Amino acid sequence: MAPSRRDSIFREGGIEKLSIDYVPERLPHRESELERIVEAFKPFLGHPHAWRKVLIHGPTGTGKTVTAKKAGEILSNISKGMGIGFKYAHVNCRFERSAFSLVQEIIRQTVPGLPLRGYGPAEYLRALFGHLEDNDEILLLALDEVDHLFAGIGDDILYALTRASEMAEIPQRISMILIARDAEFLRGLRPQVLSKIRPDEALDFKPYGQSDIFDILSDRVEWAFISGSVSPEAIGFISKNASLIGGGDARYAIQLLLTAGLVADREGSKRILPEHIREAQEKIDPRIGHEDLLALSDEEKHVLLAIAKALRIMEEAVHAPLEVVRDYYRMVCEELGMPAEEPPLEATLGRLKALGIIDIEEGIGISLLLMRARALEESLEAALLAPSGKSNGPPFEGRIPKS
Repeated sequence: MAPSRRDSIFREGGIEKLSIDYVPERLPHRESELERIVEAFKPFLGHPHAWRKVLIHGPTGTGKTVTAKKAGEILSNISKGMGIGFKYAHVNCRFERSAFSLVQEIIRQTVPGLPLRGYGPAEYLRALFGHLEDNDEILLLALDEVDHLFAGIGDDILYALTRASEMAEIPQRISMILIARDAEFLRGLRPQVLSKIRPDEALDFKPYGQSDIFDILSDRVEWAFISGSVSPEAIGFISKNASLIGGGDARYAIQLLLTAGLVADREGSKRILPEHIREAQEKIDPRIGHEDLLALSDEEKHVLLAIAKALRIMEEAVHAPLEVVRDYYRMVCEELGMPAEEPPLEATLGRLKALGIIDIEEGIGISLLLMRARALEESLEAALLAPSGKSNGPPFEGRIPKS
């Protein structure tokens, strides 16, 4: 039975704070980019002729979308203080399959009362510009994943967005934030379109580093979880996974945090344990299966089994000290009737790290990245012991080394 809400480690409304659409109060390690975007559009406030175009580009999970939305919030608040009619619309072009659906979504966010039937994209754009002009309003339009737009329906609609005001002989009341993974999409635009939307400023969002992700997750933990339910060690473990496996993707890290929290809730745990994080990793981004384990050498299986056993027993530890792993390795080898040679252990640890299955922190220990310790232990024991059905001593459970 799932735990009741009062037993949850999430605060009331905490899961929402881990949503992909949530715009937090702070944006750690994107403060300078946010400031540049806001400053770029300030001249546009109250001066429609000073319309601006800013390009944000970078890999997935680098904060492009949330930074654009936060800039929209800040500019909206500034506009209210100045008595200026300001609107912000954020459209993800990946989900718009035609020029008509794109314009419909812009209209829905900007002028909700405008009927959306009976006219084509050009007519709707003229109606949008007419509404902005009649109400003395300006629009900051963010086109997210804009490179998908051009790949799907071409650049005519973007040209129309920049030309509608000229055709109607009114000020250009729409400024734009263009969001893409790569700035190279600009090379595919027709010259007449590029001349209209060439960015006044371009910001390159690099992947987050491990310490950056730690700061981002620390904020989310504060807002989303009951105090004490997520340790700094757990945050560090997720941050490392997101850096090593997720490529510095903050969304990946936040999804890991959310899923680990849900796993902990399911088990009625008062805190997120490393095993919950490893299960979350399996759920959202499985990287290793039973066939992959079978493909490992016997020595790699022995060492990995020793690591799995150590971490399962040390359930609150992210890392198993090398000496503890060494003890378990000797035990595994004894159980299998094989000599526990020290050099192979050291060399095999290096190979398992190179495969991305484990991580080794000098002076701290060994962590398991891709699978739950218990599931890995069960799979490896089945692979190593089942064929012969033989055992040279008491079961593993009865001979656990003292850590």
